[in-house]
Amino acid sequence: MSVSLIMTNFSAGELSPRLGGRVDLAKYSNGLAELENMFTHPHGGASRRTGFRFIREVMGRNQLPSASLDSAINWTVGNGWTVASANASCDGSQTDESTLSRNLELVADRIYEISFNVTGFNSGAVCVSAGSDSLSEYVAADGSYTFRSKADADGLLSIIADADFSGAVEAVQVREINPATRLIPFEFSTEQAYVLEFTDRNIRIFKNGGIVVDDQGSPVEIQSPYTETDLPGIRFTQSADVMYLVHPEVQPYKLSRTSHVDWKMELVAFSSPPQEWNSEKGFPSCVTFFEERLCFAASPSNPQTIWMSKAGSYEDFAVSSPVVDDDACTYTLSADQVNAIRWMVSAKKLIMGTSGGEWWLSGGSSLDSVTPNSVMVRRETTHGSAAIPPVVVGGVMLFLQREGRTIRELSYSFEADGYTAPDLTILAEHLTRSNSITEWAYQQSPDSVIWMTRDDGVMVGLTYQREHEVVGFHRHTTDGKFRSVCTVPGPTQEEVWVVVEREVGGISRKYVERMENQFVGEGSVDAFFVDSGLTYDQGVADTVFSGLEHLEGKTVSVLADGAVRPDVVVKDGAITLASPAKVVHAGLPYISNMKTLRIEGGAMSGGTAQGRKKRISHVTVRLFQSLGLQVGYDGEHLERAPFRTSADKVGGAPALYTGDYEVKFNRGYDRDGQIYIRQDQPLPLSVLALIPEVSVYS
Repeated sequence: MSVSLIMTNFSAGELSPRLGGRVDLAKYSNGLAELENMFTHPHGGASRRTGFRFIREVMGRNQLPSASLDSAINWTVGNGWTVASANASCDGSQTDESTLSRNLELVADRIYEISFNVTGFNSGAVCVSAGSDSLSEYVAADGSYTFRSKADADGLLSIIADADFSGAVEAVQVREINPATRLIPFEFSTEQAYVLEFTDRNIRIFKNGGIVVDDQGSPVEIQSPYTETDLPGIRFTQSADVMYLVHPEVQPYKLSRTSHVDWKMELVAFSSPPQEWNSEKGFPSCVTFFEERLCFAASPSNPQTIWMSKAGSYEDFAVSSPVVDDDACTYTLSADQVNAIRWMVSAKKLIMGTSGGEWWLSGGSSLDSVTPNSVMVRRETTHGSAAIPPVVVGGVMLFLQREGRTIRELSYSFEADGYTAPDLTILAEHLTRSNSITEWAYQQSPDSVIWMTRDDGVMVGLTYQREHEVVGFHRHTTDGKFRSVCTVPGPTQEEVWVVVEREVGGISRKYVERMENQFVGEGSVDAFFVDSGLTYDQGVADTVFSGLEHLEGKTVSVLADGAVRPDVVVKDGAITLASPAKVVHAGLPYISNMKTLRIEGGAMSGGTAQGRKKRISHVTVRLFQSLGLQVGYDGEHLERAPFRTSADKVGGAPALYTGDYEVKFNRGYDRDGQIYIRQDQPLPLSVLALIPEVSVYS
């Protein structure tokens, strides 16, 4: 005899395989064995994540000062440029040609892009060489030229011109195409936020889904003091349009903004700075605001010390004689072992994570402000923190334990009369058992999700809403590796931005991409479920769509006017469809998987269904605005659910489906009784409930 069971929600997310026998846990009935490229909603359902929209390729700083070659072979030299008579030209002939050369800071075996313009050409020829490669042919025409080269150890760039060359070579640039990168949010206001792309000594700026450009259409760039090895150690805090940045090996800087295109990076001009800050002893590694003071902490030689500015004067560290309450103040943690401060967060108290525990600092009483003569410090927990700033969700703080693999929830407990920090990863420890978290960011709306990058390039999501006891993990993969993540406010929801490392044409390249807003459309024409993708909405039907050079040679999925088209290969930066379409989404495919735990229930003789043979005859999938799923008992045995009806236009898009969809299971008895759901088409999928019909063998 069969019975109908129901899985009403999936709010516990993906659970560890080590919980396979814990059917007694309340979260077992709400958990899943796999949840890949899908996420749980706080209200219970599970939906496919939207795709990542391609924004821009990450490019390193231009290593060249301005240089040009005019028709009279007069060079603008200096800043490392030298002029010499070449012994050989690019084609190997022995000629007396003029050469402009410069030793660059290129790293051997890395790929660099060399670009330049030729204008006013009349005669002669010019070529460019960098490292072991050179432009394959002489340039003998006006135009813009770009080529890529693998650097030699010497890093020599040469521009060679024939003696009779007439024209000009301008705007020469050399940039690394796959530099170390980190995204940092710059939230000027809740209505206007920027994403800063930090690379080796360079910053580029993004807003409103694109890169910020100047009046000439060139990307706005800011010179940065931070090298590629400094990027993981940068910490920052912000007040309006000024951001303070610290690193233990770099003097504190501030980045200020006066308009979209006007930015300035400069050293902080402190008044009476602490004497402990210098190139020999190092500089602070943490920074935050607290009680109208700018607070720094943890230099290499003073890892337990906190320095607070004068109240209301962020860059002034002067101390009066006699001392007054608004003077700058300094405090060093006292502990039985070295507790290097890893982060600080401003709340009612100044919360600090150290290598050996979690502390707070406040005034002499709960109502007093901090003054030089009134400071109270207490250690609350002894877990130890990683050197990654925590995320604050409501009144709760989530931090990473010192090995970077355990997420703890720091909050005040009235029962304990103090702070506690329970482990949130205990039910999903497999997601961080072998890989640590490198970055994370909190997306408040629409679903309260924390997005994390792992050191292996996988992204982990955590749907978190403490007031409803929702803690659900999910995994996200792509054709590449997630390297950085940040969130910024958007017009309708908070936006998730990432740096993804992808292999294209045998070369590793990094792209800035933005997760598409959560799908709420009434039709599939607006469904964006491809990675590194673009949208074409030209108003006129066409078959050829260009602009996909970043996916050259890759196979991409296509959704055209809401209907799935066969996958195509990008050639010469374009794709060609068999029939015309107006609205096209094209990008890398990704697969979404959802697998239930072993079914518990349905044993007619009482007791447990675990270990007993059981059979699922069919399963009802309750869907919301979905199309195109497959259902089966494992990843190798899936059947596609048909949604197209005779009323649908041939080649057109069927309507999104909301309701119950029954799927027969073509399998006999087994001991697991698991359900596997997959979406491999560029279409939406939202599962509200699963209702299997189960027979348990007694």
